[in-house]
Amino acid sequence: MNFFEKLGKVLVSNIAYTIILVFGLILFLYFAGGDLIAGVFTAISALVVYVCCVLLYQEYKKMPETKKSTTKKRK
Repeated sequence: MNFFEKLGKVLVSNIAYTIILVFGLILFLYFAGGDLIAGVFTAISALVVYVCCVLLYQEYKKMPETKKSTTKKRK
């Protein structure tokens, strides 16, 4: 199957994602101020920050919880 035929079928079968993708690209170009290179660097740095946060959160969830000291009430 040709690359463009396969890409076209994927885009058409997932029309909601395609619309969101196009809308996101338009917003990206708008907020980048027409400076595509600066926008790409901004997007890459945001992606790096996101990935680092996700990885750190996953490591945080893997850490064992510390045991809380239990104090008994005296009668």
